[in-house]
Amino acid sequence: MASIQGIEVIRYSLSAFYSEHSKNLTKAQSLHESAVFGLKAIAEDTWHDQEARTICDKQAKFHASRYHLIRSILDENHEIDLPFVLPTTLSAEESMNCTLKNGDLAIGLEESLLAEYLVEKDENPDLAVPNQIKHLFDSTTLSPYALSLDSNLTSKQYKIAVDMDSTNYSYWPNAHPIDQPDQTCYRLRVNRWGKTQFENIAFYRATEFIIPCIDINITSVASTGDRKLSSMKSRSIEYTASNSSRAIVEHPNSLEKRTWGSQKFMYAGRSFVWITPEGKWDVQLPMLYEVENGMGDNTRKGGSKVVGNKLCWGGLKPGKDASATVTIVGGVDQLFEKLLFASQMTKMAIFLFGHDI
Repeated sequence: MASIQGIEVIRYSLSAFYSEHSKNLTKAQSLHESAVFGLKAIAEDTWHDQEARTICDKQAKFHASRYHLIRSILDENHEIDLPFVLPTTLSAEESMNCTLKNGDLAIGLEESLLAEYLVEKDENPDLAVPNQIKHLFDSTTLSPYALSLDSNLTSKQYKIAVDMDSTNYSYWPNAHPIDQPDQTCYRLRVNRWGKTQFENIAFYRATEFIIPCIDINITSVASTGDRKLSSMKSRSIEYTASNSSRAIVEHPNSLEKRTWGSQKFMYAGRSFVWITPEGKWDVQLPMLYEVENGMGDNTRKGGSKVVGNKLCWGGLKPGKDASATVTIVGGVDQLFEKLLFASQMTKMAIFLFGHDI
């Protein structure tokens, strides 16, 4: 979509959802309509590129669904609010400006500031640590994130359904609130054409489907000759957000071990660990805990001492109509939320169709 036409369509597409965010529904309706026409035109012009055409067709249908939803609100209900505001770059920025109950910054903002500082420090080793993130460099006084969340806030539960395009080995997991199937929030685009396993995956906000917000690189593992057994082998996964030059890397306790066990990563100076549910020898989505930066005695949580309750968990339903559920505790800002979704949806993709052999 590098053409002038493509750039114009991207502008319509993004502006439509930004108008929804600002509650300008009349303008949003018009922009959704323009985006539908533009995307359909591009799809017709790219008939030779199946992948590009599929993306345009899917996003055109998404814009059409938003157009009809807004039209029903404006014409019938005479209301000014949407039942659910979809995640956008704007809503992510707003969520970062919210402080936690202990007065700390949102963890997504802390990570962004930390990543920015570390990049600048590489060029200027004498650069002083900004006051906003000094606490991230002292593990003895750094307050646990899990304990800063308001337990009175309602957890958010989502369902992940999968669209498949068997003609080019493309898969499209889509996440939406559990009771609102027409409100797609996040998408994963994976393609295994000509490959025996996934290596790169793109993660999107559904409102910005043309522009990935996280690029995901997956370490290859040796084939077992059985696709299910291969999918159960642990591996490192690297997530690079579009707004950050610093990758978040999940490291397993042991590479290529079955089952996945635990995978640890650092975020905003804190340690987190994904744990496969005990007794789940079949493929299953893990649970996320914050852990102390030092090692503890609780080996049930990846050999580290857990801080607070689990932050994210899920359930996987394999089979012909494969799906999953993902739950995230209340109060998590959208930057951290999108990382958790990217992680769970990536593992789902690996488990279900990540390997040919």
